[in-house]
Amino acid sequence: MRKKRRLNKNKKHLSPIVVIFIITLFVIVISTIFSLLEIEASITEVKSNALETSLVTMNNILTPNGIKLFFSNIIENFANFKVLFYLIISLMGIGMLEKSGLIGAILRPFKGIKTSISTFVILILSIIAAALGDAGYCIIIPLSAIIYKYLNRNPMLGIITSFIGLSVCYGTSFIYNNNDLIIGKLMESAARVEVDKNFTFELYSNIFINIATVLIFVILGTVIIERFLAPKFSRKNKSELEEVTSNKKASFFTLITFIISLILIIYSIIPGYPLSGLLLDNDANSYIEKVWGNSAPFKDGIIFIISLLFIIVSSIYGIISKRIKNSQEFSDSLTFGLKGTEKILVLIFMVSQLVGIIEWTNLDQVIAGNLIEFLSILEFSGLPLIFLFFFIVFIIGIVIPSVINKWNITAPLIIPLFMRSNIAPEFTTFVFKAADGISKCFTPINSGFIIMLGFLNKYNQEDDSVTLFGTFNKLRSTILLFLLVWLLIITGWYLIGLPLGNGVYPTL
Repeated sequence: MRKKRRLNKNKKHLSPIVVIFIITLFVIVISTIFSLLEIEASITEVKSNALETSLVTMNNILTPNGIKLFFSNIIENFANFKVLFYLIISLMGIGMLEKSGLIGAILRPFKGIKTSISTFVILILSIIAAALGDAGYCIIIPLSAIIYKYLNRNPMLGIITSFIGLSVCYGTSFIYNNNDLIIGKLMESAARVEVDKNFTFELYSNIFINIATVLIFVILGTVIIERFLAPKFSRKNKSELEEVTSNKKASFFTLITFIISLILIIYSIIPGYPLSGLLLDNDANSYIEKVWGNSAPFKDGIIFIISLLFIIVSSIYGIISKRIKNSQEFSDSLTFGLKGTEKILVLIFMVSQLVGIIEWTNLDQVIAGNLIEFLSILEFSGLPLIFLFFFIVFIIGIVIPSVINKWNITAPLIIPLFMRSNIAPEFTTFVFKAADGISKCFTPINSGFIIMLGFLNKYNQEDDSVTLFGTFNKLRSTILLFLLVWLLIITGWYLIGLPLGNGVYPTL
């Protein structure tokens, strides 16, 4: 065993930063070849209640114009990668939670709980946080690492567990956000344009299958992770932890502060009362749009609101318990969570350039457009059509992690195709979201994957270094089991004909 460990330590590994650089070079070469071969794709969109098809051609970045545009957009690519700012803001609050001793005091009574319970709880928290989109990765992944550390479990396992929960159930939770609204409206437009002019989208049309999916996922997910993933990590947390004793006076005032703060946050998103709804977009039509719409202050500020809540309650606890004695210690607490994140910031920079190149060259749209067109001309129906669609969405997700961007390309052709095969648009949407969640676990341009990879490096206590392909290998068997679970849910629901929601079924 010792010899094997020494060999592992001496074995050379490519760091994730180098791998992302190599992938970027590969994308440049592929896009150049595609451009020279004049490979193109037809993209169909719904405009003015009609289908409009446009031709998308490959752009060659290895041209004078392409090189100029690349260097002109480097800063813009980085600045447009919002996950960077989400992460910095969230780590200020999470760092304060740890440095003040609050999270240690909260978790101290739970050190002896069964490992399966901590896995179960992290999966539930991750599914809830998935409603925040990319911001959810920035909160739950670092928070899960700290929770596992104080529960004397390996923080790396907590990081991967939360990543799985956030990704696999990304769009299939019973907690709805603006993405669900946008996807639903696109589904409605695609259904009306060629097949059913009277089709109407209902936001909660998939509520039954979503609730069932979450219940199945957290139960089977706990078993799968404990059985297949947890053994790949050392059982105990090896880091030196400062013994944190609970301060009853500090805990009492912290709890009061938390309750008051939570009431104020909730009041700020409730319309119709004096000074209420301050964080809502009151010009929007539905409540979901008022809370999660693109112009809603709550949606834009949610990451700061959560971080500010952490900072306020941690400050109260730290000051009363004497763990924060002056302004210097307060400032140090704010920056505490940012320690060891240098690689994450570099990874985010590298990936932002990779995404920028993919989008500028149109490589993502060309791949997606051709795959969707290929599916639309096949004479498949029923389960073969559903399964093929699932795997095509998975492949598209490797180059287009954004669920909205994928659906913009997919819905106009696929929704009518499935309706002609007697498959309901709501069920098609569920299949799409399930495939999208699985694909997020396997693409390095998913911002959540990069955040996970960065924090794995930060908390690495294993004999081997953390690499991109090594992480894929550790995830592979677990995610494939989740893939099997999704396919079984889809198959069972379709064959039995269980309702997706109130009065909505898999078939028309």
